[in-house]
Amino acid sequence: MKRSSTTKKALLISTCALLFSMLMMAGSTFAWFTDSVSTGTNTITTGKLDVQLLHTNAKVTEAEAVEQSTMLFTDKDGKAIDWEPGAVAYENFTVKNTGNLALNYRLALDLNNANTIKATGGSLKDVLKVKVVKDGVSESNVSKEELQKVTDFSAVSGDQLSIPVAAYNNDSNKSVQKLTDGSTSTTYGVIIYWQPDPEQDYKYNLANYSDTEKDGKTIDKTSDGNDHLTIDLGISLGATQASEESDSTGNDYDREATYPAASASEFTSALKKAKSGDTIELTGSISLNEPITVNENVTIKSIGGAVLSGKALEIDSNNNVTLQGITFKSPRTAENKGISLKATGYNGKLIIDKCTFEEPQWSSIDISAKASASITIKNCTFNVPEASVSAGHKYVEFECGSAAAKAQNSAADSKLAEGAHSALCITGESGTSLVMTGNTFNGLANCDASKAVEITGISGAEQEFEKNTVDQKKTISIQNNSSRKGFAVK
Repeated sequence: MKRSSTTKKALLISTCALLFSMLMMAGSTFAWFTDSVSTGTNTITTGKLDVQLLHTNAKVTEAEAVEQSTMLFTDKDGKAIDWEPGAVAYENFTVKNTGNLALNYRLALDLNNANTIKATGGSLKDVLKVKVVKDGVSESNVSKEELQKVTDFSAVSGDQLSIPVAAYNNDSNKSVQKLTDGSTSTTYGVIIYWQPDPEQDYKYNLANYSDTEKDGKTIDKTSDGNDHLTIDLGISLGATQASEESDSTGNDYDREATYPAASASEFTSALKKAKSGDTIELTGSISLNEPITVNENVTIKSIGGAVLSGKALEIDSNNNVTLQGITFKSPRTAENKGISLKATGYNGKLIIDKCTFEEPQWSSIDISAKASASITIKNCTFNVPEASVSAGHKYVEFECGSAAAKAQNSAADSKLAEGAHSALCITGESGTSLVMTGNTFNGLANCDASKAVEITGISGAEQEFEKNTVDQKKTISIQNNSSRKGFAVK
């Protein structure tokens, strides 16, 4: 009897506690958000120029130079923001040409390394809104009353936002701005705001998610094990010499310069201007309506998570090219032969480092190489989604086409699938050097080719495979490496 009474009391107390918690959740949602922001790396890249980025904010009222270690988007005390519904931070940026050469610059906001809620995949990028104000902002512009009047905040759709484009009402022609020697740019105000949404904000309160499994085992609430949501906020400034500049020796003294590109036209222009040893920095999401050919010895790198989609990036046969940190996504053609990265008769040195290949149509990478070619693919990720249509692919002209695909090509009524044919295909010769280390392949079972990864013609002595992980081995075919050494099932 006594035991029964005790049990009833415990049950009553637990029920009351539960009801109280529900009432707290309904009435005090905002108070439960204590998420943080980390300061990202501020990247200021110049060619042979002198350029300075200045900023002011809630704490810094007199313009100061932005350095690698500068904390941006802080509170009034210069501390990292605790992001919660209604939280806001702002910066004012000004670019100053402190040299004696005219220059072109591109300024962008970086939003990187956002961790996610394991249960939902949600992150701070889902809720933070951005507004860029030409001529800058002040404390009065970010008061609660003023923020409630603003209707044109933009959602964060990628890892980078072009500040001039946003300042000039999304005019892509404004992405690259020009400064004469000694001049100063327009001031750009950038507001980052968690615009309250009571119907959605509760999803980002980590208090609403369990930290234990049914068996009592402790689990992480976030993708990186943190007990709060985080994001890196930084700024990228790229500057290059304006085209009218030259010196007594000609117009090539800025060799090994850096060219910013935020659109297909800017990318094409940069490739035309670039000389051996130069770097092209891609920013934002770039859709290629036509294939683009790299015909110079250059490095092409991502700043802030650049994405290339649409038609292929083609590497000219004799050029040495390095690709760094680029996401290649959804290559598409009407003939169903979309390839992200292609090289035919390749005879140079190609390095693909920390790139991501997603949603291939025909293949992510398709390369035929000569004996003296050197190809290195390291720390890359290949993601192949499930096909939405279970039909074969149309074979056109690529080296790694199966007999079945070739036969289907001749069929007048052949259907074209939405999914991938293969993930990677490299055809080489005896003497071709191929190194693949630290790569990850996901979704190989979704390729409709019997060989999702196919490597042929390269002697065993010229192959190096190490620490590559795959979700299955059976669709990997490597000539002179029948055991698929260097590929482990994760």
